[in-house]
Amino acid sequence: MIVMDLEWNSGYDKTRLEEILQFGAVRLDAPGGRITDTFCAFVRPRVHKKMNRTAKALPELKAMLNAPQDFPAALYDFVKWCGDDTVFADWGGDDLTVLRQNCSFWRLPGPKVTRHLDLQAAFSMQVGVINNIALAHAVEYCGIPETFTFHNALNDAMYTALVSAYIRPDLFSLLDLGREARRFLFRPAFPPSVRRTGPYSAPPEALQSQGCRRQPCPLCGEPVWVRYWYPGRECYYTDLRCRRHGVFLTRLTLHYAGEAQWQALVDVPEVTPALLKDYDRALRAGPISCKARKRPRRRRDRRRRPGGAV
Repeated sequence: MIVMDLEWNSGYDKTRLEEILQFGAVRLDAPGGRITDTFCAFVRPRVHKKMNRTAKALPELKAMLNAPQDFPAALYDFVKWCGDDTVFADWGGDDLTVLRQNCSFWRLPGPKVTRHLDLQAAFSMQVGVINNIALAHAVEYCGIPETFTFHNALNDAMYTALVSAYIRPDLFSLLDLGREARRFLFRPAFPPSVRRTGPYSAPPEALQSQGCRRQPCPLCGEPVWVRYWYPGRECYYTDLRCRRHGVFLTRLTLHYAGEAQWQALVDVPEVTPALLKDYDRALRAGPISCKARKRPRRRRDRRRRPGGAV
C-alpha cells in the first residue's frame, strides 16, 4: 500500500490548477503495517508565477523553487517507484484528486489506483467523531513523537502511515460509505420499534400512505413525516429528524400477503455495518418523493339568496 502526501500551490492567475510542488510517499506492507520504502521529489513550478499564502509558508519552499525536476519528470519517477502497488491512501482524500488534476493538465498517465483509502475518515470513525481531524492533532492523540516538521510531503506521509497503525482494520471496509451513511456511526442508538400497517393494493400506494409516512420518534413519540424513501435491496430507507432527539434511521419492508394485498413493516432498525452499506447503496439509487394527498376543496354555494345576496 502507498501512503501519499502532496504539497501544492493554487496561484492567483486564471489557470485553475493546484500545481504540485512536492511528492512524498511511503510504502507499507499492509494497512497499519511497517514502512518498507520512501519516496520524495521536489517539483519546480512552471504554471503559476506567484505563490499563495499557504505555499509561501511551506518549510521546503526554497527547495521546490530550485528543484531540478518539473512535474512530468517527477511524475515519471513516482509512477516507476509505485510499481505494481495499486492501493493508495492519504489524509483527507484531496491528494489523489490533485494528482489526477495535474496529470490531466499535463496530459500524462498517472499511477494505477484500484482502491483509495481516506485515513482521515477512518481515524475519525476510530475515535467516534464525524468532523475531520487535522493530522497534527491525530499525531498528538496517538502519542506519536513529533520528530519531523509538518507540511513537508514526505514527513506528513510518514506521520499518516504511523497513525494508520492505530486504526482498527475493520473500519477500512466502511470507507466506501458516503458521508450521509457514515454519520449514523456516531449518533446515539435509538431503541428499536416496529409497526405494521396495511393492507395496500400495490407498493407505490404503501410508500405514499399515511400509515407508512407517519413515523413516531422512538423516544418521545413525536410524529415525523417521511418526505423521501430510498430503495434498498429488499426494503426502503429514510432518515427522520425529531426536534428533541435528533436524526434516526427508518426502514420500510413490504410483504406480499396474497390476493393482490401488501403488508408493510415500518421499523427503526439496529445500526450495523451491513445495514449502513445497504443504506448507502439506497442513497446512491436516488430518492422516491412522497407527496401528501390534497384534500378536495369545498365548493362555495353561489346560489342567490333572498334579497339579492349571493
